[in-house]
Amino acid sequence: MLLRSVFPILMLAAPLALRAQSAPVSLEERLNALEQKVQTLSRENAELRDKLGLKKDAPAPVLAKPSGKETSLSVGGFLQAQGEFGRASDTRFASGGAAVRDRFYFRRARIFVAGSFAEQFDFKAELDLQGNTVGASTGNLARGNEIFVNWHRYEAANVRFGQLKPAFGAEALVGDTKTVAIERTLANDRLADGRQMSLGVAGTFFEKQLGYYVVAANGNGANVSANDNSKFQKSARVTWSPALPKTAGKLTLGADGLWTTDVAVAKNDFGFTGNSFTGKRAMSGLDAQWSWQRLDLSAEWLRGTFEPANATPRAKLHAEGWQATAAFFLVPGKLQGVLRYDAFDPNTAIGGNTYHTTLFGLNYLIKGDDLRLMIDYLDGHVPGAANDGGRLLTRLQVVF
Repeated sequence: MLLRSVFPILMLAAPLALRAQSAPVSLEERLNALEQKVQTLSRENAELRDKLGLKKDAPAPVLAKPSGKETSLSVGGFLQAQGEFGRASDTRFASGGAAVRDRFYFRRARIFVAGSFAEQFDFKAELDLQGNTVGASTGNLARGNEIFVNWHRYEAANVRFGQLKPAFGAEALVGDTKTVAIERTLANDRLADGRQMSLGVAGTFFEKQLGYYVVAANGNGANVSANDNSKFQKSARVTWSPALPKTAGKLTLGADGLWTTDVAVAKNDFGFTGNSFTGKRAMSGLDAQWSWQRLDLSAEWLRGTFEPANATPRAKLHAEGWQATAAFFLVPGKLQGVLRYDAFDPNTAIGGNTYHTTLFGLNYLIKGDDLRLMIDYLDGHVPGAANDGGRLLTRLQVVF
C-alpha cells in the first residue's frame, strides 16, 4: 500500500528535479536512481509489515466444485472412537452368553455429502464405515445410513423421502452426536426402530410451539429395498413447547406411536423364536424435556404390544421401559455431569425379568460437540445372568 502511494509522486517529481540540475543526466542514470528508490521503499514496506505482524496473503484454498446446479454443497462427517472395559451391563454387551471382551473400536465412522437447491429442495447422502452396533462384529463394510431428499417450501409441511427414522421414541430421534450418554437406553434399542426406506412429513405451527412428524415406511430395516409385505409401517409424533418466561427455561412435551405388521423382523430379549418376530406390533410413548440454565432433564416412557403369528411365547405380550436423565454443566460449556436410570421389562406378565441400569457420566466439551470426550460407568442388572455388573465406556468424538 505504501509503495503504491509513493510511486506516482516519485514519477511526477523526478522530471522537475532533473530540470533543476546544472549538468545533464542520462536516461540510464535516471532509471537506475529510480530503481534504487523503489527497492528502498519496497524494503521499508516489508520491514513495516513485519513490525505490524502482517503476513503475506495466503494462497486460496482448494475447493470441491459442484458438478450439478445446486446452490450449496458441503462434505462432513464424524468419528466416535471408543474403549470399553468390564462386564456386560445389559444383553447388548453380551455375546454367546458371555460379556463382550474389553476392546477398542469405532462405534461410528460416518461421512456425508449435503446440499440444497434454490427451488426449496435439500438433500443428504451419508455412509457409515463401521457396523453401527454395540455388539462384537467383524468384516464391517460401508453402508448407507441417512439418505434423503427434502422439500422445505412450507414450514408447516416439510416432505422428506429416503432412509429415515420412524416418528417414534424421543431418545431415538436425538442425533448421534448430541446424546449426553454414550449409549442410548436398552428400552429405546429394543422398542424403537432404526432407519428404513420411508416417506415422512414434518412441520411446526404457532411460532414452532406445536410440531408434528408422520412417517410411512417399509418396516424391515436399513439398506433394504424390498418390503416384507404389502403393508407399511406407520408412525406419528406430536410435540408441544409452551410459551414460558425466559427465566423458566424451555419445556417440551411429546407423545408418539407406531403401528406395523412384521415378517421376520429381528427383535431381541422378548422370547421370540430365533429372536425373529412375525406378527402385529402397536407401540406408544410419552416424553418430556426441560432445559434451564446449566441443567437438562429428560424422561421417557415406552410401551409395546406384540401379537406373534405363532403365539410364541404367548398370543399377546406387553413390554415397557422408561428412563430419567439429569445432565448438569459443572463448568459452564465445558464439563458436564450425567446421571441416568432406566428400566426395561420385555414381558410385563412375567415377574422378576426387568433390566435395571444406572449410569454415571462425565462429558468434557473441548470444542462443543465437535470435539468431545465422554466417560460413562454403567451399573447394570440382568435378570438371571451371572455376568452382569459394571461396564466402563469411553469415547472420543470428532465432528468435521
